[in-house]
Amino acid sequence: MYSRREFTKTALSGIAVSLLPGLTRHAAAIESTVRGVRMGLITGSLNPLPENTGRDPIDVIIEQCLALGAANIELVTVFPQGAPQIVNGGRFGQPPAQRTPEFIKSRQALREWRVALPLDRFREVRAKFDKAGLNLFSYVQTIDDDMTDAEIDAVFRQMQALKVPMFTTNQTRVGMGPRFAPFAEKYNIKAAWHPHAQVQDPNEVATPESMEKVLTMSKAFVVNLDIGHYTAGNNDAVAFLRKHHDRITHLHIKDRKRNDGPNVQLGTGDTPIKECAALIRDNKWPIMLILEREYRDAPGTAVEQTRWQLDYVKSLLEA
Repeated sequence: MYSRREFTKTALSGIAVSLLPGLTRHAAAIESTVRGVRMGLITGSLNPLPENTGRDPIDVIIEQCLALGAANIELVTVFPQGAPQIVNGGRFGQPPAQRTPEFIKSRQALREWRVALPLDRFREVRAKFDKAGLNLFSYVQTIDDDMTDAEIDAVFRQMQALKVPMFTTNQTRVGMGPRFAPFAEKYNIKAAWHPHAQVQDPNEVATPESMEKVLTMSKAFVVNLDIGHYTAGNNDAVAFLRKHHDRITHLHIKDRKRNDGPNVQLGTGDTPIKECAALIRDNKWPIMLILEREYRDAPGTAVEQTRWQLDYVKSLLEA
């Protein structure tokens, strides 16, 4: 295990002097590859962000990623202004079982806002990450059950403007796969399906069967294997990784207990983090390890906790 001081020193020493294409002469590219395995984080790990800074939240996130030496970034939001708020919505942004007039009205307002949203903000965010030398490789986007074709097209145009080669499907359900597969193929943006632990519902992406089902729908469909949620659903993450490594783009690293148990500190739960990391390292599979800080009861700030967890994953790869 590395101390925080040792990790910070190593992270800073990993700043490459070479430049990525399109960067300014002063923007050095960050490198966070350990024993051939690329590491990074999903930006939700950095929440809560500092409040009342008067700065663009994206600038704060980039500053924190640079301080952590995290090169490969999955972005949760571009923080667009003016998004209508849903009233009486369902779980995780999905429509509720009973749709009230207030929900229908607010949902339509969000739909119209999303379709009309200018792309300038997405281009601006991409430019900020490029200038910082960070690899913005993925975006988080749920394709809701009640999205229209116009909405689906809009979010794909937004991701195209963000220049991400893939997105993680977050709370997208199995039944939406055939609906948005043509858009993923049209825009050449892979959909990395993200599992949760709701194994009792066949429409949720949670079991090996549901994940294999979506993989058959399109060549543009791949897997973002969240090994914490997958383990909490009493699935075997190592077995799925061995069988489908050629369709897995990245892992979400967190630690949970089985039987839909809680998030716990890395190394104290049932998730086979070490085994999965070793498989990727030893087989030289091009799969990234992306930290998602879900356990937040440790001492320190969001950045300090994230640093410790990145340090822990790095120590597993170097063992």
